[in-house]
Amino acid sequence: MTKDGLPELPLGWQGFEKLRLDKAVYIDKTRYLPMVRGAGRFVFCARPRRFGKSLTVSALDAFYSGRTELFRGLAVEKDMDSPGFVTRPVIRLDMKCVAGSRSIEILEKNFFECLGNIAKRHKVSLRGADSARAFLYLMKDVHETTGKTVVVLIDEYDAPVISIIQKEESAIRDLLGVTRDVMSEFYSQIKSADEDIESVFITGVTKFSRMGVFSSLNNLIDVSIEPEFGTFMGYTQEELETNFMPFIAEGAHKLKMSEEILLTKIRDYYDGFSFDGESRLYNPFSVLLFFKTYKFLNYWMVSGSNSLIRKFLKDKAITVDQFQGMTVGEDFASDPGEIDATPPEGFMYQSGYLTLRTASDNAYSLDYPNREVRSAISKLFLENLALASSWAGISTAGRELNLCLATADVPGMVDVLVRLFAGICYDDHLLANRDPKRGFLTDIIRKAGLILSFGKRRKLTESLAELLRKTMGEGFYRSVLHASLCMAGAKVIPETHVGLGRIDLLAECGIFTYVIELKMAKDANGGAKSAMVGISQIHERGYARAFKDPILVSVAIGRKERNIVACRFERDGQGKDVEIKDPGRPSVVSEIGKHEWRGSISRMPSLIPLQKPPPSSPGSH
Repeated sequence: MTKDGLPELPLGWQGFEKLRLDKAVYIDKTRYLPMVRGAGRFVFCARPRRFGKSLTVSALDAFYSGRTELFRGLAVEKDMDSPGFVTRPVIRLDMKCVAGSRSIEILEKNFFECLGNIAKRHKVSLRGADSARAFLYLMKDVHETTGKTVVVLIDEYDAPVISIIQKEESAIRDLLGVTRDVMSEFYSQIKSADEDIESVFITGVTKFSRMGVFSSLNNLIDVSIEPEFGTFMGYTQEELETNFMPFIAEGAHKLKMSEEILLTKIRDYYDGFSFDGESRLYNPFSVLLFFKTYKFLNYWMVSGSNSLIRKFLKDKAITVDQFQGMTVGEDFASDPGEIDATPPEGFMYQSGYLTLRTASDNAYSLDYPNREVRSAISKLFLENLALASSWAGISTAGRELNLCLATADVPGMVDVLVRLFAGICYDDHLLANRDPKRGFLTDIIRKAGLILSFGKRRKLTESLAELLRKTMGEGFYRSVLHASLCMAGAKVIPETHVGLGRIDLLAECGIFTYVIELKMAKDANGGAKSAMVGISQIHERGYARAFKDPILVSVAIGRKERNIVACRFERDGQGKDVEIKDPGRPSVVSEIGKHEWRGSISRMPSLIPLQKPPPSSPGSH
């Protein structure tokens, strides 16, 4: 128990024994342990980082070892007390202990240390010329010494390769191929020791086909997307409400809201991971940290290095809205490919930034799991477009934009967006030429212009390239706007289909819904006209009819200025043009925003710290 009488939260705990002996909060997943044993001799399950893989492996270790005292009161207790239950010697390998090796010699040394500790536990001598042979002889010697076939548990089997992929030093990345070879040879020993093994369970973040696991063990059963294992790791809504009720009550008291509203906000921020397309799960790490701090922050994204995903977004010119709703088949979900050679959607899925939603009987659609991941990856996207020295300003802008959205302060919102757009580096504006669907046409036409390097022909091809550049610019700026709103905590749906067309962006924040249309103008002189065209389009095509009291916003981007040059919005039938301020000036929330903030402070999202409202003037209420 903690000093306030609440149970201990097992933050960072990966040992099942410590968790149980210290009586920390534990979500009972032990019903799955016999299912793992029954699924086959060789079982694999992939899950994103911070999803409880190590705790699961630790529980399996205690289960096979017969640590019955640790399972009292849990679902599997009856199975362990049954006459047919047989304990097994366990060889448990955590590959994080060898990850990060800066040379093959160090990798081998770390392997021997890890295997040596296991050999000492089973009172056998470690022998073998290299790590692979030492692993093989360890399995055989433990079998011979105990008279029982062994259970092999491998946690984070892909950690050595992922740690290299995340490095930016070329000398380290050159180790990738040889490290794969060493790991492949190591894992292939499992097949060589077939007669010494009772069962094998392997877990990791990805499904590397070139690591020896899937090529050597052709009878490996992958339960990663099987419905019966859909809630194997992670917390369901029922498990959250059942096991964290004292924390929910405490959080409701501290945040001054009802338990029902608190649960709705927790679900919006942290629920939504799915591995079978149906079940929805919370990431345990985010839930535990929220109940530790009672602050709605992006915990999962800051729990590990973001260098790999940041570099990937930059190199591949990935936009935040690129994959939402993309349809993929079962083959993608079960085998999305190598993490360093897969298509962008495969990389994002294997890294845990995209999750599955059921689209049909044999297909899934991709989506971001929840607001936490969507907001954090949007922030990474925006940081990639700006100088590193201005990243703190992006975080500040996100908090200001959240306040404006939550209080319907459209002028304040535009002011923040102008500053964000102004921070985009010159070179990154060229992303407007790299539309995923049509950007390659520009490159082809430009190359043709270089080949046709004489007279009017060249001018013609260059003019065509410029024309395509202009028509494609809107997609890039829409992506920036989308990412900005997501970073601020809004729920954003791009290209929402209605009867007569598609809404560019539909955004929800707090009690407000925004119908947003984006238009391109040649320069600031044509901005007001373009913004009015956008508002007219919203009305003519009935974009707002399906929503209650929406706020209509039309934003015009000047091609010359590469920024917002005009904005018109309507609320409750009243239209108004927004004065576009110089992005160099500090942002000030409008008087309208301040007034509505006073009136609706209890409904504001907790993405930003609440401040005291400005003093009221006599008779203001």
